[in-house]
Amino acid sequence: MLTNYKQILEKSQKRVSELADDVLKAYEYTIQACQNKDLEKATTARNILKNAHERNNKIDNEIIKTLALFSPEAKDLRIVISYLKIASELTRISDYIRSYAKKVKMQISGEIELGALQNDMNSFLQSTKKSLQAAIDSIWTTSQESLENLYRKVNVEESKCDDIISILEKNILQQICVNPEDAGDFVEFIKSIRKLERISDRSVNIVKLAYFAHKGGKLKL
Repeated sequence: MLTNYKQILEKSQKRVSELADDVLKAYEYTIQACQNKDLEKATTARNILKNAHERNNKIDNEIIKTLALFSPEAKDLRIVISYLKIASELTRISDYIRSYAKKVKMQISGEIELGALQNDMNSFLQSTKKSLQAAIDSIWTTSQESLENLYRKVNVEESKCDDIISILEKNILQQICVNPEDAGDFVEFIKSIRKLERISDRSVNIVKLAYFAHKGGKLKL
């Protein structure tokens, strides 16, 4: 029984790890698409994550089966619950990335011209990427010191994202005042970057889950 439990746990861990790697890879492609006006990379990013929900369901089913068959105790229970919730957070992040990759096509086709906003947008994309990278690094980190450092890092990036998005929204509203005929496209763009900003919020959650799996305590998301 113990061997079977270990095998199921390792399979779940592998699936979570693969999903995390693909989420990060897809986001890197999305950023490249935005910066280089590369439509192909935006399409590739969406394709990488097209089965994210199906993959999450497989992780859920395996973990539920683990709970039902083996009734893990204490630390093992924390670990499997963390896998379950981390997979869910990654799947929501994949939705944001796929949505934004679609909006990148609007930028490339010229429906939205960022102009002077591009530098702020690049900073925003890099900050969300750093928060996501820190979150993924935390998943398999067992050192409490390392987890605390990653938690501080992801919180710094989350705070940066909030600041940058405020600047972007203010500048976009100014653009709308100058070019009111483009208001619809800019409003849709604001919606897409607002979703993208949630990457950093969910990255904070992932680090908290990783800390919970390792250390225990009261989980607050």
